[in-house]
Amino acid sequence: MTGATLQVIRLSRAAAASVSTATAAMVCRCILDWFGLAIAGANEPVSRTLRAIALAEGGRPAATAIGGGEEVSVRQAAFLNAVAGHALDYDDVSLAMHVHPTTVILPPLLALAEERGLGGRAVMAAFVAGYEAAGMIGRWLGAGPYDRGFHMTGTLGALGAAAACAHLLGLDEEATARAYGLAASQAAGLKAQFGTMAKPIHAGRAAEAGLCAALWAEAGISSRTDILEAPQGYAATQSAIPTGPITWDGHELDRNSFKYHASCFGTHGAIEAIAALRAQGLEPTDVRQVCLTVDAGADRMCNLAAPMTGTEAKFSLRFVAALALLGADTSRPGLFTDAVTARPDLVALRDRVTVVFGPRDWPADLTAVDVTLADGSRREARCDTSLIGADDDRLRAKFLHLAGTLPDGYAQRLADQVAGIGAVTDLRALCRLALRAG
Repeated sequence: MTGATLQVIRLSRAAAASVSTATAAMVCRCILDWFGLAIAGANEPVSRTLRAIALAEGGRPAATAIGGGEEVSVRQAAFLNAVAGHALDYDDVSLAMHVHPTTVILPPLLALAEERGLGGRAVMAAFVAGYEAAGMIGRWLGAGPYDRGFHMTGTLGALGAAAACAHLLGLDEEATARAYGLAASQAAGLKAQFGTMAKPIHAGRAAEAGLCAALWAEAGISSRTDILEAPQGYAATQSAIPTGPITWDGHELDRNSFKYHASCFGTHGAIEAIAALRAQGLEPTDVRQVCLTVDAGADRMCNLAAPMTGTEAKFSLRFVAALALLGADTSRPGLFTDAVTARPDLVALRDRVTVVFGPRDWPADLTAVDVTLADGSRREARCDTSLIGADDDRLRAKFLHLAGTLPDGYAQRLADQVAGIGAVTDLRALCRLALRAG
């Protein structure tokens, strides 16, 4: 067995075996951020509906449905918890793989750990293996699949979940390669669904697909073991088989990006740049026109010109810019409602915003904001979201807000346990802390 698939397996295993203190801290940030999002996201309509379907379907209770508190099957837990973690579209991002990584990798690991009595240290190592595997594949493929219209959280995310679960299960190289192949055959997700309930379902299916792939491989189900590089395999069908080798230049996890605004990550540069202008004294009443310059890829990601719903508003550069001009607290998911989206003052301000696309060499994560004032003068600001690092104070505030529905004291207990998750032996007890009051 040779080729790209084997390279990814070996390099990701090596990455999981050499985790620095800084990388371990990043894992804990990812886990804490995801718990807050899953607790709040479990109450979203898409989560409530899918949880009701799962409970009606039944199954062997083995793992916790975060937020709701029901015990469901391992497969159902992976699916439901991944949906909940992405329901608010507020979860972390890997710019290298174009994936929301934690919500596809962590839920199946927690479900497996609950069922098999595995501890936090094993989950952390498996999380690193899955993240690094997906990161290497993402860098190898480049942006081609995403530009073509694949929602890579649903496609590449399935491979990351499979890699993580295979590592947790202790599968050998050959079985892990079969898990990759089985996950790739289930990988799905289309960007045309952005702004609908289908988008978080992509995350749920990726988590479930990765889990099932690893379990099937463990049970001996056959598959190709070269799925990444095979003719008509993963790379060939998603974009084109790259000519370069698989490489690893340090933990991709260390470059993980967190969301501090409850909208599509592609809108965050506009929010941050406008906030900087407001800090310099910009008032919305002085604004005649706003021009946002972004990478052309934003046109098929977050450029809904006239959103009608709160969900669509998260994918509208113009509308999010209007919110930022008014100083709205875009860190609060509850801001994005149908009623707010239809507010006349926001619609009027939204319609003063135009979006233009930079030249071919425009950095993918750079947003330039050019504001023309009523007196004809101009104000300008820029933000490169790839340079916004992990801010523990902002992440903690975000978690405490999202976990505000937990019973008194539970959010703090959960945060404390996540901070020391490497020493946690009972992950079922940890997951049971993430149950909403009432």
